[in-house]
Amino acid sequence: WISFENVELPGDSMLSRYAAIENGEYTQKVKGMPVFHMIGQRLFTGRVAVAQAALTFTKTLYRNTKAYTDKKQVWSPGATGQMPLTSVPQLNALYIEAESKLEELFAFSTVCELELSTYLSKGMLPPVTLVESIATLKVKAVELSISLCHRLKNEVGSYALMEESGFGQTDFLQCCKFAEGDSRILMQKMARDRMKAYEKNIIHEANSNSSVSVQKWNEENVLCEELSNRIKHHVTGSGSGSGSGSGSGMSKLEAWDVEWEAVYQLAEATMERTKV
Repeated sequence: WISFENVELPGDSMLSRYAAIENGEYTQKVKGMPVFHMIGQRLFTGRVAVAQAALTFTKTLYRNTKAYTDKKQVWSPGATGQMPLTSVPQLNALYIEAESKLEELFAFSTVCELELSTYLSKGMLPPVTLVESIATLKVKAVELSISLCHRLKNEVGSYALMEESGFGQTDFLQCCKFAEGDSRILMQKMARDRMKAYEKNIIHEANSNSSVSVQKWNEENVLCEELSNRIKHHVTGSGSGSGSGSGSGMSKLEAWDVEWEAVYQLAEATMERTKV
């Protein structure tokens, strides 16, 4: 650790790439740049790193477990009476599913990493679309890893209790869940940003490769409309709504919390489009 006491530093020593104090006033050097983007640059690289760490942990756990189940013989009603544990249908199906989903997210992480590196190497801030992709990567990679490891643990029996199996280190994934932005908070932000785009009637910017993305954007608009009507019902008593307290004069924040399931449904839809 290091500390300073009664130390004066010259103004030109300030970290003033995006903002500065000029003539005693705060000045933003990059106009229109959200404050979070100015102070959160390291979160972007961190989120990519956390996502890749979670995926690598899961891939390694699956590889090591499969090496064990390939050799582990279990009883079979066939002629030999023995077969490798990997041959159990549900376990084998899980291996295949995990490999496909992990490779998909590894590919997505590579795209995010390369795009982010391009901007950072040029000293440029990443665009909002890339920021959204990185947030999606972080949430999807960690949540998938937690799910896959839990499911694998339930299929391999007592092996998961052995120290050398690696399952004892799965709390690492829980750390990933909260590192560089809690998954739930990121999803809340995704849903809020998407609702703002809906309220401003922003149209998806189409390009030659975005027909699927545009379709998903329009599907999200339906979810936004439903959520907007539910919130309106809770606040004013008009529109459609669900849950207790409908039409009871809630604040918008209270109504948002009541409709948390619809909020996360919208966030999930947003992430599925972002991955396209």
